Amino acid sequence: MNEVYIRKMKEDEMWFLKMSILFGLLFTFCIYRNLSGLLFAVLVPALILFAVKFLGRAGVRVKKDSAWYFAGIVLLGVSTCLTANGFFHFFNILGILLLFMAAMVHQFYNDSEWGFAEYVKKFFILAGTCIASAGDPFKVKLRRDSAHGREQKESRRNAKAAAAGIAAAALFLIVVMPLLVMSDKIFSEFFYRFFGYLDLSYLIENVDIENIVGITFTFFIGTVGIYAFFAAVFRMNLQGKEEMRKGSVNPVTGITFTGILAVIYVLYSMIQIIFLFLRLGDALPDGMTYSQYAHQGFWQLLFVSIINFLAVLVCMQVFGENKILEILLCVISVCTCVMILSAAYRMLLYVEEYDLTFLRVLVLWFLAVLMLIFFGVIHSIFHRKFMLFRYIMLIVSVMYIGFSFSHVDRIIAGYNIANTESMNQEDVCYLIYGLSDDAAPEIAKLSEKNLENLGMLRDVDNYFYEISEEYRNMSVRSWNFSGSSALDAAVSWQEKRE
Repeated sequence: MNEVYIRKMKEDEMWFLKMSILFGLLFTFCIYRNLSGLLFAVLVPALILFAVKFLGRAGVRVKKDSAWYFAGIVLLGVSTCLTANGFFHFFNILGILLLFMAAMVHQFYNDSEWGFAEYVKKFFILAGTCIASAGDPFKVKLRRDSAHGREQKESRRNAKAAAAGIAAAALFLIVVMPLLVMSDKIFSEFFYRFFGYLDLSYLIENVDIENIVGITFTFFIGTVGIYAFFAAVFRMNLQGKEEMRKGSVNPVTGITFTGILAVIYVLYSMIQIIFLFLRLGDALPDGMTYSQYAHQGFWQLLFVSIINFLAVLVCMQVFGENKILEILLCVISVCTCVMILSAAYRMLLYVEEYDLTFLRVLVLWFLAVLMLIFFGVIHSIFHRKFMLFRYIMLIVSVMYIGFSFSHVDRIIAGYNIANTESMNQEDVCYLIYGLSDDAAPEIAKLSEKNLENLGMLRDVDNYFYEISEEYRNMSVRSWNFSGSSALDAAVSWQEKRE
């Protein structure tokens, strides 16, 4: 099948190259020094339209269920211009790329037949092939040149002759030009003025070399990126039905391994339920509070939960189907869910004591995602044909898109301000230096009197001054919702301070 698409791309290579150049121009116009502006949200649906055109040119009909992939991509693009948080800017771009790869692969292959490990492997193969195809746009010209060999030889012969003429003229003018300059004052002034513009220092001082290089590089990334990607997709043979084979390793090994883990995990889960959730008895060491207890064990539980997820997937892939093994894997998965709840509860206790930070909210979000993923893992233990990777992709996509739209920095600032009886300098510093400009509307609600008592009033004034300077000249191209809201908050604060 891929041979057909390779041939079609070679036959229409100039069309694909011209469309790639057109996309490169649009790509540069939309996102050069503008990774979070309004035009970023315009570029994303444009990318989808170009992809549909590329597929149509190759004779590929877009599948109806690809609309879900495209919807996720568009939502991530919209989310980017609604927030000023650099974390979301980076991961939105990453999410768009991954969903776009998944959508294009879905057009060519029956990916419902792929297992989890096979999905991951094929994505890495496709990414590597994209990198290897980066030189394909430049080969278009070479192939065309080879098809016109005679004309090219004649052109080279004429070029050599012209170069010889230029060299002869240059040598002749070295002698004649000084005489002409000395012979006429007007010609002399014109000569010095003309060559003065060619002075290298003048060019460096008056031409924006940095922007020229930046624009050229951005155009190069957009043009080469889309051409290389579709060259890789058309070239790849990612058929994977045979990967649905059963594990070949003796399940006794897996039963022994998981049985030992299950005994330890059941004991640990019982302790969590009895002493942490129900708080029966008094098992904490003397002098330790529950917030200290929570902080002490959270990261370890998070790490163990991730290891358990990988261990269950490996066991399902390596070992053959066995009822005892499936029960033990289910026990491990259920115990891992208890560990996830324990980690989340410990973090909530810690937040109650020390307020919210972006990292703490991110971890709570990740734990919620991990819990939902384990529901799918438990189901896939007993139903091996369950499309676990697509389930995980759906869960992560929906949860992340919701997270990216939440303006979490504003929520954090509002929570901390409302739930802190007496803020100290460290609390205020985190609000103005540790959070993105999404939090500005909440920070503007801080009491001037309290800030003055803390010696932080000038810092907050500088914070809003910098926001007003950064966003006051926003154009339609670079407009960002959070930036606009932060600017309104800054104006309101400055008016209040006057």
